[in-house]
Amino acid sequence: MALSMTIPNGRTSMLSAADKDIFLDYDLKTYAVKVRPEKVKKNETICFKGKHGNRVRVVFVSPFGDEILQMVDSETRKLTVGGIYHFKCFFTPPGGTEIKAKTGGILDVQPHRP
Repeated sequence: MALSMTIPNGRTSMLSAADKDIFLDYDLKTYAVKVRPEKVKKNETICFKGKHGNRVRVVFVSPFGDEILQMVDSETRKLTVGGIYHFKCFFTPPGGTEIKAKTGGILDVQPHRP
């Protein structure tokens, strides 16, 4: 894995020590949140990062809409349980204020069963 990469605005983004860096992007015209990669493996470590220099924050939600866990930009966590997880997304552009995405993201942790 490379230690850094250049993003479209010319800035350099450091990659994390996680097994998978999950990049989030928000389309202000369609309100779509793009998650890349969408699928990851159980027992991998992940971190969320924004595209285009944005910082991100995600809040995982239960099937009942309860906010369960928050992860901030570049925070690393290990996935120990498979399943499909929904999360709210918040983006902060460089020098700007946080924007709550109108739609959230989904992370598919495989396999779903032990």
